[in-house]
Amino acid sequence: MHALIAIDSFKNSITSIQANQLVARRFEVHGLATTQVAIADGGEGTVAAWLANHAGGQSITAQTVDLAQQPLEATYGYFATEKLAVIEVAAASGIQFVTAQLTPLATNTYGTGLLIKDAIKHGARKIILGLGGSGTVDGGAGILRALGYRFLDADGNELAMIGADLGKVATIDMQQVLPQLADVTFISAADVTNPLTGTNGAARIFGPQKGLPAAQIDAHDAALAHYMTIASGQVSAHAGDGAAGGIGFALRYFLHAQVQSGFQLLADVSQLKAKVAQADLVISGEGQVDDQSFMGKVPIQLSQMAQAADKPCYLLVGRQKGTNATFAEQGVTAVLPIVDQVMTLDQAMAQGPANLERMADRLARIISRTAR
Repeated sequence: MHALIAIDSFKNSITSIQANQLVARRFEVHGLATTQVAIADGGEGTVAAWLANHAGGQSITAQTVDLAQQPLEATYGYFATEKLAVIEVAAASGIQFVTAQLTPLATNTYGTGLLIKDAIKHGARKIILGLGGSGTVDGGAGILRALGYRFLDADGNELAMIGADLGKVATIDMQQVLPQLADVTFISAADVTNPLTGTNGAARIFGPQKGLPAAQIDAHDAALAHYMTIASGQVSAHAGDGAAGGIGFALRYFLHAQVQSGFQLLADVSQLKAKVAQADLVISGEGQVDDQSFMGKVPIQLSQMAQAADKPCYLLVGRQKGTNATFAEQGVTAVLPIVDQVMTLDQAMAQGPANLERMADRLARIISRTAR
């Protein structure tokens, strides 16, 4: 019996690589062969997954700033032979930096722009930007400013392009844009299809989880529409522009990025489809599965791949929202929450590795007996 194990990270608790190793260890104790694939969907763990699945890469640490402009060291992946860089927006501009006092009106993605600039300095001519886990709603203006775009108000003063500045932009000066950008191909690794503005736009859908006050949502949506109009001459409902608080728009319109599924990029480079076909069963999971899981999240994309290959698929998760029947329709054999006793969220996250290993042991015992 051979199990393919490809588990997404349990945010702030277990990385994809750690989760795979914990489960594989228990399976192998019970005589089950395993293949491990580090996986991500463009969010946390994307760089580590690329380095694990694609030969010739190295981790580069660079000086940058977080979303509040505080100094920070962040890492990205670089594959020198291919002149390819893989950068996570979350590394410098992630939601983990958001505090109760820090709203999207006071933050931007400048730090991510500095990482892009550093990658180009190292020779990158193709950059994959993982858009998951962002903590900003600045329309990607911070990234652009770090790359030489200057945003001016009606009096000609340069704006820092925090969220509160979006509605003040009168002109965009491109005279100092980094010249190497013309030779760089950008890929947005995202599975979000929301437009920049409107009912399903960045402010309304993603603003609240990033700390945007409810009373500011309409105004911020209007500010994003103003910014888009100044940049492109009109407000459009282009699918994916709202990804990562509007970074999708900046990458598409200014940097001419191609949009690709973060999961599919890694699935291709890791030959995941072939590995599913070769396995007898598939193990995936992440911290929580819910309605959003059906919008391109790793466990469901993997269960659909398993379903197409007629392989059983088990999801090991921290928490399940939604019915078993709903998940079964997407190829999930069973969703198995790993928390087996009453505990707080903080305790569940701290004890995540032990909880996961215990559930993996239970599942391995069942599978090994039925395989006899």
